[in-house]
Amino acid sequence: MPLKILKKKSVYHLKGEVITPNVEKLLIYFTKKIKKKSKITLNIEEAVEIDKSGLNAIQQLMTLATNKQKTFYIVGGGCKEIYDHFQQAS
Repeated sequence: MPLKILKKKSVYHLKGEVITPNVEKLLIYFTKKIKKKSKITLNIEEAVEIDKSGLNAIQQLMTLATNKQKTFYIVGGGCKEIYDHFQQAS
């Protein structure tokens, strides 16, 4: 399933699969957004699958946002698992 990124009321919704073939699109899109915005909220509720490369891409975006002193939130079902994954990786 292709990845769709939808914006609703300043929240970016990921719909579909955040997997290796879609990671480049995700990184390019959000790298531009992080440069322009002070806050990014990413809703993963409609992401049907997030593989290891998808997790790594999200972590890259979080690091980029932090380095640029921007706020980056992840919300939706499964965000606790992502948080736990990042805590283990630290």
